[in-house]
Amino acid sequence: MVGDADEDGEEAFTSEDTELEALRKELDDTRRSLAAENAKCREVLEMAKRIQADFDNYKKRAVREREDIVRAANDKLILELLSTLDDLERATETDWDEAHLRVGIGQVRNNLLSLLKGYGLREIPNERFDPQQHEAFAVGEGEDEVILEVYQKGYCLGPRVLRHSKVKVGKYMENGE
Repeated sequence: MVGDADEDGEEAFTSEDTELEALRKELDDTRRSLAAENAKCREVLEMAKRIQADFDNYKKRAVREREDIVRAANDKLILELLSTLDDLERATETDWDEAHLRVGIGQVRNNLLSLLKGYGLREIPNERFDPQQHEAFAVGEGEDEVILEVYQKGYCLGPRVLRHSKVKVGKYMENGE
């Protein structure tokens, strides 16, 4: 029986050794797999950092390019406005009679208005009150929402209002109310 016990004990020991060896192998495989996954995670993290840096650089470059475009547009506008400044300087350097001066200033105004219209500027029409385009400074007796007086012209650049027209608006009043 002792032989049998030794045989069973040795067999159990061999079975445990085999199971232990299998577990060690599984642990080594898991460690290798974990190391590979960690390497992939580090690689993905580095890639994400590079993409973030590239995106930050793109945003900075886009802001610089936008500023350059605005600067170039401003340069062009100012360069074209210099001719108006030249006209005004010539007008002030010469002795003009009132009639000639009035005609000259009218021509400078027309040239400036033409230049600004070329950039898309347009005057806001002042017929009926529109709160999107007009600012009511006063109300007077008259037909409802009809503009009675314009205190300051308003202008749009494309679809945007640059300056609202400042106006006096009519309102029907019974018995002087």
